[in-house]
Amino acid sequence: MAVKPQYFNILVVDIEKFGARPNPVQSFLRDSLYGLMERVLDETGIDRLGASRPFDRGDGMFLLLPGSVAKTDLVGPFVARLRIGLRAHAQTSNATAALRLRVVLHSGEVGWDGRGWVGEDLNTACRMVDHQPLRDALSAAEDAHLVLGISDAWHRAVLRHDYPELDPDSFRPVRFDAKEIHDETVWVRVPGYAAPPGLDGALPAAGPPLVAVGRAEETARPAPQHPASTPAACTAPDHTVRSTKMTAERSDDYERPIVYQSGGVAQQYVGTNDGVVTQSVNGGDGPAADPELLAHVTALRRALREAHERHEVDEETFEGASHALDEATREAASGPSGRNRFVLALRSFRGLVEPVAALAAAAAAVITAVKGA
Repeated sequence: MAVKPQYFNILVVDIEKFGARPNPVQSFLRDSLYGLMERVLDETGIDRLGASRPFDRGDGMFLLLPGSVAKTDLVGPFVARLRIGLRAHAQTSNATAALRLRVVLHSGEVGWDGRGWVGEDLNTACRMVDHQPLRDALSAAEDAHLVLGISDAWHRAVLRHDYPELDPDSFRPVRFDAKEIHDETVWVRVPGYAAPPGLDGALPAAGPPLVAVGRAEETARPAPQHPASTPAACTAPDHTVRSTKMTAERSDDYERPIVYQSGGVAQQYVGTNDGVVTQSVNGGDGPAADPELLAHVTALRRALREAHERHEVDEETFEGASHALDEATREAASGPSGRNRFVLALRSFRGLVEPVAALAAAAAAVITAVKGA
């Protein structure tokens, strides 16, 4: 029989600690899971009649949903409704009958061979749901009822566009290696938590981020590799900034510096585009620039230029991302009032450089660090 693959949204769920329960409890949990999934799909308005029937995995199931189902509905309302259903189950169950889930979303080509569904993308989704960082995050999140993992392709298609009904900053990228899969990325979220716990030992999803250095004669360098769930945020120079007045001049020549100064005593940061960002501190009454934010932008700008030199970023993307960093620099120079606009500028930068995983992950780490400060 010729297998004709079709495009599906792939949903895989597994029950935490299923094998440790007595047989009657396992049966109860399976019935609870199947009933809950049907209710949640119906409540969310997702077309389960156009989907495959649920396929049993013993301690879980997978479901192939039509490609026409909006990914935003699955990442957003579906997960929210599922969380509510699991909370309701917890209110009437003891620890022995606890129902906590690892949930994975992926998509791709899957075909029916007369016996079952086959396809590399389905294999990937089933590998994802067993990925150790998802297990660790759910185990560490004692108050949670589920952990969500989405593929990097889903993140590029949905999360990076910052839809208002979603919460992209609550996801963390971790490296994904499993059998035939090497150096891929899974994005992890625990609903109810600002960031997924328990990922300290997970490998970062991208290469080492750049760390800003506080002397002009030094260059940005790779951060030491430490086990972490996310790339390390750029480290700010250890300078105390008092009252400042700032002016900015953007250079169209990417080998010349962008200069910030207003007389008084100058302080210098890592060279921007192989130049120097100069901040002058005086006794004026202007807003105090944020040196930490300036250092973050400096490191990201250098990383962008290096990616451009490696031909990982085309001219159009480079120009747009550079302008986004210019906007972030202006907001950093405006003092504490500019922090929210700084985050918005970095989100624009992250969206532009999303195909370059290391750049996108570094920007996401900075956004998280700034929002958490």
